[in-house]
Amino acid sequence: MTEIDFALNQKQDTEIIELVGTVLWNKASEVSSFEQLSEPEKTFVYIDIFEGELNNGGLFDFFYNTSGAFAHQVLDAYQAIGADESAAIVSQAIALFPDLPVSKDLFIRRQLLSNLKQTVLDEWEKLETQFFISEEAIVTLLIDYITIKKTYFEY
Repeated sequence: MTEIDFALNQKQDTEIIELVGTVLWNKASEVSSFEQLSEPEKTFVYIDIFEGELNNGGLFDFFYNTSGAFAHQVLDAYQAIGADESAAIVSQAIALFPDLPVSKDLFIRRQLLSNLKQTVLDEWEKLETQFFISEEAIVTLLIDYITIKKTYFEY
C-alpha cells in the first residue's frame, strides 16, 4: 500500500488532506522544490498554499508574500478540481490586482501593493468573506481529484 492509498483510506476527510499534504511536502523537500512535483500534485499544493495564506492574513498577504507568485496557478488549481465558485472568487481577486498578469517577482508585487487603493482592499475583503461563507465542498472535490489522479501522487 502506498502512502497515498493509506491517506485515502482514512475515515476523516481532514485526516486524508493532512496526510496527503505531509506526503507531498516531504516529497517536495526531497526534490528541492514543490515545483518539481507532478501537475496534479502541484494542484494540491497551490490550493494548500492559497488557503493557508487566506486563513492567516487574507488576499493582501497572499499577494504580498512569496505565494503571490502562484496566483494564476491557484486559479488553475481550483478549476482543475471543479471548484467553480472558488475559482470565480480567485479570478475576481486577480482581476483587482493593479498589474496583470500578477508578477512572479516579489519586489514588483510589493511595490504595486504599497500603492494599492482602499477600494481594492475593500473588494478583497468582500471576496474573502465570500470564500469563507461558501458552501463549496473543497475538501471533497480535492479528495475526488486525488482519487482520480492517484497514480500521479505515488511516492
